Amino acid sequence: MRQDVKENTSKPEMGVWMMRLGKCLGITAVLLLPAIAIAAVGPASNDALTIGEPMIAASANPGTSSMITVPLTMSNLNVLAAVDMPLKFGTPGDGIELREVRFDSRIDDFDVKIATIDNEAKTVLIGLVPMAFNPGKDRMAAGKGPIADLVFEVTDPTMTSFQIDTYTTERPRHQLMWVYSEVAEDGSRSVHAAYPEFKAMTIDVSAAGSNPSQVPTSYALNQNYPNPFNPSTEISFALSQAGHVRLSVYNVLGQQVRTLIDQDMEAGNKSITWDGRSDNGSPAASGIYFYRIQANDFVDTRKMTLLK
Repeated sequence: MRQDVKENTSKPEMGVWMMRLGKCLGITAVLLLPAIAIAAVGPASNDALTIGEPMIAASANPGTSSMITVPLTMSNLNVLAAVDMPLKFGTPGDGIELREVRFDSRIDDFDVKIATIDNEAKTVLIGLVPMAFNPGKDRMAAGKGPIADLVFEVTDPTMTSFQIDTYTTERPRHQLMWVYSEVAEDGSRSVHAAYPEFKAMTIDVSAAGSNPSQVPTSYALNQNYPNPFNPSTEISFALSQAGHVRLSVYNVLGQQVRTLIDQDMEAGNKSITWDGRSDNGSPAASGIYFYRIQANDFVDTRKMTLLK
C-alpha cells in the first residue's frame, strides 16, 4: 500500500519533512537529507516485513533460562529513505523479555539504527535511516533480505508461546512504514509512505529450534548479554557439528579465570551463564575479560566487561 506524503517537494521542504520523521523515530540529530532517487525494482515482489523461524539456544546450565532468536526479513521495492517499525511481543507480566536487537550486515552502513525496548509495555520501536549524516553514501537498494534478529529470554520455564505483532501510536505517530523518496522526470521530488505486508506470528517456545533443519550451518560465538554486566552474563554460541567444546574466560593478562564448558556437545544453538566467579568460586574483580571457544577446528574470542 502506498500513500503520498507530499508532491513536488522542494529541498528545504524535504529537509523539514525528514527532520519531523527523525523526531518521530526518536532521533536527536537534525536529518536534513536530499531527496533519494528512485531505484529499479529489485527481487522483492512486495513491500513486506517477515518473521522467520525462531531458533532456541538451550542453556547448558540446568534450571536456567533459554534464549530465543527470531529473525526479521525486509522486502523493499525501492531505495529506502527511512523505516518505522513498531513491534509488540507477548503480554505484560509473562515470562518473555526482549534482551537485544542484533542488526544484520545488510544495514551495517546505515547512519541511524535505533531499537528502543520496553519490556514492561512489551514493545520495541525500531527506526532506520540509511544516510542521515552523509547524503552521498550508498543506501539500501531495493530487494529482500534479513535486517535484524530479536533475541528473547524465556524467564518462565512454564511458558509455552507468545505472539509478535505490530502496533500503532498516535502521539507521537508510529506504525509499520517504509518511506521512499522519488525524483520525477521534470526534477520534482515526492515522498511517499508504503505500508508493507505483515503477518503476526505465534512463537511456540517448546518447539522453537526443535526442527533438525534449524541446526546452524556454521559455527559462531555471539556477544555476551548483558555487557557490561554484574554479576552474571549469558554467552551464546552455535555449533554446526557435534564435537568437543571448550569455552573459557581469561583476564587481560591471558590467565585463565574460569572454564565454563569442557565436554562433548551435539550440534545446535547453545548458551551458558557465567556467574562472574573464578574456578575456585571467588568473585572476579571488575575489569575486562575475554571468553574463548574452541570447537573442532573453530576458534574465536570476544571481549566483555564486568562492572561492580
